Amino acid sequence: MAVKFFSFLAVVFISLLLIGLILPGTWAVERSLEMPAVPEQVFAYVNDVSLWDAWTDWPEAAGERIGPSRGVGAGRSWDDPEFGDGVFTIVESVAGERVRYRVEVEDGAMITEGTIALDRLEDGTRVTWRETGDFGWNPILGYVARAMDRLQGREMELGLERLREASTP
Repeated sequence: MAVKFFSFLAVVFISLLLIGLILPGTWAVERSLEMPAVPEQVFAYVNDVSLWDAWTDWPEAAGERIGPSRGVGAGRSWDDPEFGDGVFTIVESVAGERVRYRVEVEDGAMITEGTIALDRLEDGTRVTWRETGDFGWNPILGYVARAMDRLQGREMELGLERLREASTP
């Protein structure tokens, strides 16, 4: 009886690993929020890495700023036992319109590309925050990739709310 039980568990475990291997490790999340501030006010917060503390929930590991404080080349690097090592860098900055960034964790083992786009509205700005990533062929992270809309989406929603508060005069 015990042999059958453990054989069954082994089949279930192997099946879950095989399914995880065929699940794509790629993911995409997008959230938008309208803000009463003009695009130039919002842009000041998304283009300046030193101001990201006011509206994002940086882990304690993301401590050391690199490059200039704002615009292309601005970023942060970290090396933390819990979060691994990584680099966040602004790769494109178009005044009043958008900021694109790249996050590389563990020397590029996990990469996230992000864009924060600003669209002028009659009474403010629509901010659209989009992130895409690739976890590679890790059988466990294939399952995580399926949950990223919920997991990362909630963090992005909170960040956008804080960005609205920070950038509104």
